Amino acid sequence: MIMRNYLFIIAFVFTSFVFAQSTIEGTVSDESGNPLVGANVIVEGTSLGAATGVDGDYMINVPAGTVDGNTVVLTASYIGYKSTSASVEVPADGSVNQNFSLAIDPIGLKGVSVTALGFTANRDEQGSSSVSVAAADMTRSGESLMANSLAAKASNVIVNAQAGDPGASTSIRIRGANTISGASQPLIVIDGMPINNSTVYGGGNNISGGRSAGTVQQSRINDLNANDIESVEILKGASAAALWGSRAANGVVMIKTKDGDAGRVKMNYKRTMSYDEIHERIPMQDTFGQGRNGSWTTHAESWGDRISDRAGGADEVESSGQHFVSEDGAFTQYEIITKNSKDTYVDENWNLAFQTGQYTQDDFQVTGGDASRTFLFSYSRLRQDGIIRNSFYDRDNFRLNTKFRLSDKISMSSKASYTYTNSNRIQQSSNVTGLMLGLLRTAPDFDITHYKGTYTSSSGVEYGGRQRAYRRYMGGSSSNPIYNNPLWTIYEQKAGTKVDRFMMTNEMTITPDDKTSFVIRAGIDAWGDDRSWFYPVGSSGSRNAGVFAEDALTNREVNYDFIVRRNLDLGSSMSLNVTAGYNWWDRAYNRTSFNIASFLVNTDKETVNVNTAAEASTVDNSKLFIRSGRTYALLSLSAMDNLFVNVSGVSEEHSTISDPYFYPAMDLAYQFTDMLAGTPLSFGKFRLAWGQVGVRPSAHRFETLAESGFSYSAYSDPLDVSLFGGGYRVDDDKGNPSLKPELKTETEFGLDMRFLDDRFALSITSYQNNIDDMLINVSKSPSTGYDTQYMNAAKMENKGLELDGSFLLMNEADKALDLYFNWAKNENTVTDLAGTDVIYLGTGSVNSVAIVDHSLGALYGTGSQTDDGTVDGTLILNEIGFPQITSLPIVLGDPNPDWRGTIGLNARWQNFNMNVLFEHSEGGDYSPRTQWVLRRFGTTAETGNFIESTPMELINVDGDTIAAGSSVRGTIHDFGGGDVLLDEAWYRHGIGGGFGDNQAYNFAVKDATFSRIRELSLSYTFTSPAFRETTKLSSVTLRWTGRNLWAWYKELVGLDPATNQAGVANGFGLDYFTNPSTKSYLFTVSVNF
Repeated sequence: MIMRNYLFIIAFVFTSFVFAQSTIEGTVSDESGNPLVGANVIVEGTSLGAATGVDGDYMINVPAGTVDGNTVVLTASYIGYKSTSASVEVPADGSVNQNFSLAIDPIGLKGVSVTALGFTANRDEQGSSSVSVAAADMTRSGESLMANSLAAKASNVIVNAQAGDPGASTSIRIRGANTISGASQPLIVIDGMPINNSTVYGGGNNISGGRSAGTVQQSRINDLNANDIESVEILKGASAAALWGSRAANGVVMIKTKDGDAGRVKMNYKRTMSYDEIHERIPMQDTFGQGRNGSWTTHAESWGDRISDRAGGADEVESSGQHFVSEDGAFTQYEIITKNSKDTYVDENWNLAFQTGQYTQDDFQVTGGDASRTFLFSYSRLRQDGIIRNSFYDRDNFRLNTKFRLSDKISMSSKASYTYTNSNRIQQSSNVTGLMLGLLRTAPDFDITHYKGTYTSSSGVEYGGRQRAYRRYMGGSSSNPIYNNPLWTIYEQKAGTKVDRFMMTNEMTITPDDKTSFVIRAGIDAWGDDRSWFYPVGSSGSRNAGVFAEDALTNREVNYDFIVRRNLDLGSSMSLNVTAGYNWWDRAYNRTSFNIASFLVNTDKETVNVNTAAEASTVDNSKLFIRSGRTYALLSLSAMDNLFVNVSGVSEEHSTISDPYFYPAMDLAYQFTDMLAGTPLSFGKFRLAWGQVGVRPSAHRFETLAESGFSYSAYSDPLDVSLFGGGYRVDDDKGNPSLKPELKTETEFGLDMRFLDDRFALSITSYQNNIDDMLINVSKSPSTGYDTQYMNAAKMENKGLELDGSFLLMNEADKALDLYFNWAKNENTVTDLAGTDVIYLGTGSVNSVAIVDHSLGALYGTGSQTDDGTVDGTLILNEIGFPQITSLPIVLGDPNPDWRGTIGLNARWQNFNMNVLFEHSEGGDYSPRTQWVLRRFGTTAETGNFIESTPMELINVDGDTIAAGSSVRGTIHDFGGGDVLLDEAWYRHGIGGGFGDNQAYNFAVKDATFSRIRELSLSYTFTSPAFRETTKLSSVTLRWTGRNLWAWYKELVGLDPATNQAGVANGFGLDYFTNPSTKSYLFTVSVNF
């Protein structure tokens, strides 16, 4: 039905254009003869015009009875080039040719930006900081998810995919952390309308471990198709973003989608095929088998016998007793008496869980129109199979963008899109049903292939549907395998999500005169997300009896803007632009969840009939209603063609605060180019900006509310209210009627300079911001009757330096070479928590926290005792030379990098193009807890070292002496008191591996410095006249792209620090059996008709 509706609309648009009796044709190119795609050519004084196609050609249809037979003025224009006009005599019937060659306009080329309200402006007249990301730079990367294509494209904008799962969420962090408890992501604005970019956890996700241990979730920004985008502007400073008030503390990403091109109907088809592989893999050992103390057993660890010392051949088994038969009957496992086999399965097991992922994306786009009306229709189809077997992400995008000029004074535009996604996610992280946990803890001498079947006891009793994993290699009478076999996680468990999303923005512009305009915008963003979770009987842990759950999430946001703009000529080289407006925004969110546990039958059917008993089911509902109104004004003063001042103010009323709040901002730009005439400087500007933005309080926190679903566990016989038909009590979190927004005040200074006739451009920005009245839960005295109160209590600051630049080394007709780069550092410090010692931002024995005098996200956990009490101090060793654990947690590291930078090179030779983007991140810490825990299990390569003959007498952590010349599994290490042996005792039951709060986690924190080739692309375009004549096509482009082709890590081994256990959150720098990231090879063909 949707497709039929779109086809009807297209047909209507096509038939609304009339045929002409005469035409004006020609080309538009630069001074070197290169075609300019998308240049506008208009007939002055009329509504006639067209845009150039991919080969720079245009054609204007002239209806009979208009200007045919007359002499008219044609004007050709293109962003970054000087407009050119020519007089043309239009024939009464037939065609006339007029070609244009446009000269570069240096100011225009460098100075186009998009403001917070979605209007274009001259960047050279702006005092606030923002950065543009070209659409070509995004689509060239070939990312299937739009947000990931922004990675490494702008200074101090850190973009990371949280895992390598298809459709996984994306974190965007601009100028460090800006809130502790609020939303961590920037505001996303598309075509002037703010959209929802939630990454929603909770509900069924809590079954599998929640934010830090469940399946990955999606970022709603990735519902967009990058091929529909014309430009992206990232507003980094508070001054640039201040007009968005309490939604702008994390910055604003302004996205403009493509408009239709006037002229003949043009079509483009593009197909992209990607092949994805695991980017980093933890090195595993295959030297020692399952067991403990050098002997094969069925314990959880792999500290067993040396596999090469076994007898070889088949294991000795008891073939008349208990046994396991696989579901297909092809495999039988009896009880092992003696382990003889030397076979290992590390790589085979890995390949059973992982594969070469791939996706195919087909994009179709058609555009056309004339000077009074244009349209663009696009359809995109993405089908992606992830690197984890049975994971997938499918997405379909439809878009229709139209523009109409109703008269010389009124124009309208409408941009509508529909997205449908369907995906299956695979359980990850710190849960016994997780993929990586089960795979990496599995002993190297265990084959995971036959994971499901029937166990028969020694007495002949059969137990069907049993899961076989390495800790229970025959399945057993118990249905709980302790840890899932990875293949059970992949093929038996399900975590699906289906999303429908509709977005539409309508805009009307009324210009009663050439100095005044009225803009009216109305938009809606509505999505529904249906999630299902299925854990069959026999899954490990608390899901052992079976769990089926569903979440139905809906979100609807409506946005209205009324804007008035007026240009005033103040004389004496001064002018003033006045902008005033009002914005109304309304959001309604709903989540309904149900959970059914303890299946009455062992089935793979996802149905509520698995258990109809009331006590086996739970249903809950969560609703959110918030609304805001913003009245704003902006004054833009221009004086003497070199001084530009913007002053703005926003008065915001919000349903989560009791009183309106005011957000002021100003910026100043002074161009000093003329002061340095005769120097290599071709342009110079000084910038100063100051502004305030905020973070609104969470909804429904004014009053102390009632809560349900509670239990009392401080008794020998715990009480659960759900067992008594439910109930309510006064919430132990006290309400606060005095809530106000967090307030971020930022000041920045900057220089923008261009040298050598604009060939070398450099922008430098220094900034500092202070964030006051940060919202946190503050502990209350028990005598008050409350645990906590949500209040404005914390403070934090950021300061940093940013550099962005480019150097056009060569620009000739048949070749060009362009170097571009960015570099940034940000220092973040939490300065006040109102007496609260620490705020935990995640979960786990090593956590990401807020703590005074440290950066937000500091890594926190037990460590080794030192002389100064810090992680950098000298270790205090015991009498045998081993570290001693701290009694309380300490700060273990800072996950924020010292600085990050990228450098890229874009080269063109004739029709060949090459682009390479190199990225480096210096400093910062990361805790790869996966590897730390695996030390206890003895499965990683670092625990597989074997010393044939110890060079000296050594002692281990238990105080046992190992004589010189001994053969032993372990590593010799010196903590500062002489060589000691790190063996099974140290890793398995010492403080050198495992989990819990009894570990020296300072050794589990690594320097996260890395370098990588982020992107490399090569392309060739066929567009010669002979090619066009032969194929009847305008052009064909072939492109190969590689992502994450090479990486170097200073200390990290086997993982990418971009992955984050907590997903999109304020806590970061942690890994705990997180699904791995990817590297990709892409092939693209793009055809223009």
